[in-house]
Amino acid sequence: MNSCVQKLSVSARTLVTSPVMKVLVTLCVILTKCAVTRGEQIAIPSFKKLIANYPGYAHFGGAFHNHQLVEVIGCDSNLLLHDTSALRLSATLNKISGEHSLGKELIRLSKYGRDSVSGRDGLQYIYHPIAYGPYLADKYGYPNVSKLHEFDPLDTEKNFWGKQGILRVITYTKQHNMPKGHVALWDCNHFHQARDWITGHDLITVEFWQSPDSNCANTAPLPTRPPDFPRMEDILPPTRPGSKHRHHWEKKFIKKYFQLYKQTKMTS
Repeated sequence: MNSCVQKLSVSARTLVTSPVMKVLVTLCVILTKCAVTRGEQIAIPSFKKLIANYPGYAHFGGAFHNHQLVEVIGCDSNLLLHDTSALRLSATLNKISGEHSLGKELIRLSKYGRDSVSGRDGLQYIYHPIAYGPYLADKYGYPNVSKLHEFDPLDTEKNFWGKQGILRVITYTKQHNMPKGHVALWDCNHFHQARDWITGHDLITVEFWQSPDSNCANTAPLPTRPPDFPRMEDILPPTRPGSKHRHHWEKKFIKKYFQLYKQTKMTS
C-alpha cells in the first residue's frame, strides 16, 4: 500500500513539474483570483450615509463652492477639472470610510494616466468622472443602464425614478467631440444638491447604482407626456443640402422653444 502511495506521489510531482501542467496551474490560480475579486463586490452605502456626508454644491442647496471643496480636501488643484462632481463623490465615500474608502493607492482607470489625487488625509480622490464608471462597477457591481432618448428626459428617467442611489451621466460635448461624465446622488426624482445633468444635455448613457435602503414611498409617479405633446423630431426643420451651418440657429431656437413648451405643459 505504501509503495503505491509513493508511486502516485512521484507521478503527481512529475506531472505538476511538466511545462504544460505549470501553465494549467498558473491559469487556475489566475481564474481563482479573478473569481475571488468578483465575489468581493459590496453594496453601495446607505443613502442616509451618502447624503449625510455629501459636500453639495453651494448653488444648489449645498455648503461648498468648488474652491472651498478643494481647500477642505487639501489636494493639488493644478490637476483638477472645472467639474468637481467626481471629487465630491470621492469626499463622500472617504468620509463614510471603511470598505467604501478609496484608499491610499493612486487610481488609474481611464486613458488619462491617473484619475485620482492625494488629499491632506493621505487618501485618494478620483477627479475624473469618466473613471468612476469602471471603479463603481468593480466595487459595487454592474449598474442599471438607462435606455437613451435624445429629446425626452422623462423617458430616460423612468428607470431610476422613485429610487435613491448614485447616478453617473455621460453627456456628449460638441467641443472637442468628446464624452463628458458627471456623478451625483439621485434622490427619488431629482439630483441631491447638484444641477440637473439630464435635462437639456445630449446624453450618451446614464448608469444607476441603487442604495440598499432606497425609499421613495412618498414620491409622485413619473409625469406622463400629454397626448398633444409634440415630438421634437417633427418640429425641427428638414436639413437642406449645403445649409447645415447656415441654419444652425434654427435648431437652437426650436430646441429652446421645445424645452419651454414642455415645462409649461408639465406644470399646467
